[in-house]
Amino acid sequence: MLEQFKDIKLTRRAFDQLTSDREYVSLISDSRGDLDIGTGRPNLVQAVINRLLTRRGALTQLGHPEYGSRLHELVGELNNLRLRALAEVYIRDCLAQERRIEKVRYVTFEPPERGIDRNVLKVTIGISAVGEAQDVTIIVPINI
Repeated sequence: MLEQFKDIKLTRRAFDQLTSDREYVSLISDSRGDLDIGTGRPNLVQAVINRLLTRRGALTQLGHPEYGSRLHELVGELNNLRLRALAEVYIRDCLAQERRIEKVRYVTFEPPERGIDRNVLKVTIGISAVGEAQDVTIIVPINI
């Protein structure tokens, strides 16, 4: 089912790469110099990361006012239990918009290390994709 969805591949939006909303993305070209296309599970991961790291409302002028998340509203807040609970609500709300996701299985957070990366939420998300037997796990740091 996931193979029917296609999109342009972007840098820093893959399974094997840590990503951040502060890093720029770029287009990837294939061996012929054309834009490379992503499909399947890697494309779903890219779509989820893009959705989470895009501010809700940022694409209103393009006709997508509900696209994105509210995670940017947490910037400047203390990385504590209250913030992580609110972040989970925002993540689940955001991912409910993605039609390729059947169910968000879990959203977990690594506790912040004392004095190190206290302004980063390290999130692990487990999702069931529509028509797929194996769940997808996505790890994404979110700057707060």
